[in-house]
Amino acid sequence: MTQLTALHSLPEQFAVQLSDNMIISLEGEQADSYLHGQLTVNITALSDGIARHYAHCDNKGKTWSLGVVARHDKQLLMITNTSSGAHSLAQLNKYGVFSKVDIIDATPSYESFFVSSNVAEALLKTHFPHADFAALTSIPSSQKNLASYSAESGILYNSGLQENGVIAIVKSDVASALREQLVSLDITCFPHSVFSALQIKNVHATIDEASIAEYVPQMMNVHALEGIDFDKGCYMGQEVVARTRFLGKNKRAAFSLTLDGTVDIAPGASLEKQLGENWRIAGKVINSVALGQETWLLAVLNNDTTPSDLHRLADNTAVTCYPNALPYNIEQQASNIVKKRR
Repeated sequence: MTQLTALHSLPEQFAVQLSDNMIISLEGEQADSYLHGQLTVNITALSDGIARHYAHCDNKGKTWSLGVVARHDKQLLMITNTSSGAHSLAQLNKYGVFSKVDIIDATPSYESFFVSSNVAEALLKTHFPHADFAALTSIPSSQKNLASYSAESGILYNSGLQENGVIAIVKSDVASALREQLVSLDITCFPHSVFSALQIKNVHATIDEASIAEYVPQMMNVHALEGIDFDKGCYMGQEVVARTRFLGKNKRAAFSLTLDGTVDIAPGASLEKQLGENWRIAGKVINSVALGQETWLLAVLNNDTTPSDLHRLADNTAVTCYPNALPYNIEQQASNIVKKRR
């Protein structure tokens, strides 16, 4: 598999093998109603042709996992990363015993790829002959309506990234055929670290062990990806998530930062912000990936942070950086709704 040293060196046509994906399957008579009461998005309104960003929270509104939810065959699939997905799976099974739903780790049944939009149809059409690749590969006007398509071979959905592409979650025999096609079409395939860097650049957060149950979804910009439906009714952590929205109490947000060269940074590492001649703790890193010539960080900082604010690593003060401009709007005004009290 080809290594990449910097995102600006990506070729026009490429693919990424997504080796850190975890796929949780929910199936059964009460799968919809059960998952509706667990995630931040409206599952009962989730159509077959749409994928949605979601957060899965504890009863205090702190996030267990972030990812995408979509329908495939008779299943609901939660697509997330391995470490946080394992935590969500355990929690889903803990409460799922009271509902008519089968919840399993379906990761062994599938393999996952990111495929750049300009080669998606050539690579995937054989296995998804009726898919609308124009919809799947167009830059979405709304992250709430990421086009998806389900077939016997697996499921496709729009990545929502500025580096336009399709996520393909396919069965093992299809994955073998795709790898052969990548070689025959001379399409470069990169490891998962490249996709992780693209997610960080686009500020699509995932969380690892150090950040599980640490942050309310809005602190990781889930609302900006339309991954919270504030009018859907009760779900785990709903009271805290809603109060954060309606009272305008959230003062944190996720930002990407870029460092030159390879820097080893563990999730949970602290960042400091320069204030005059002093430095103050500004937030923590939740993701990092080193590509060789550059290292990408995703950190939760004050939501009024600007690209001109100098930051440094608290435990390696020689390493400094500036936040990148956000690719979307994170502002949410406090609601005018006043809860009536008896």
